[in-house]
Amino acid sequence: MNGQLLNIYVSPKGQNKAGEDFGGQDKIQLLGDVSLPNGETRKDMFTLTAHNVSDFNQHIGKEITVPVGAIANGKVVTFFIPKGSVPTVKTVPIQNPSNRSASI
Repeated sequence: MNGQLLNIYVSPKGQNKAGEDFGGQDKIQLLGDVSLPNGETRKDMFTLTAHNVSDFNQHIGKEITVPVGAIANGKVVTFFIPKGSVPTVKTVPIQNPSNRSASI
């Protein structure tokens, strides 16, 4: 999955009615493009559980790529980052200064 890393946070902890603990996972939020059937794209935010947010901290605000898995439950698709996966920063090729042209 490709997108701009916008946020890192820890999900709130609590207990359900059965007394089981939930929450406390590290989460990342990516803003990415979703292709539409008519050929256009829209921006969408994806919240993913990350097993090691220290791999992401230095990339906030940058375009990153991270491997994801998907689980479908009815019409809802949940994305996750597989354990051991690390993000890579999307790099933009540097243009050779001698190839630039200026206009005034």
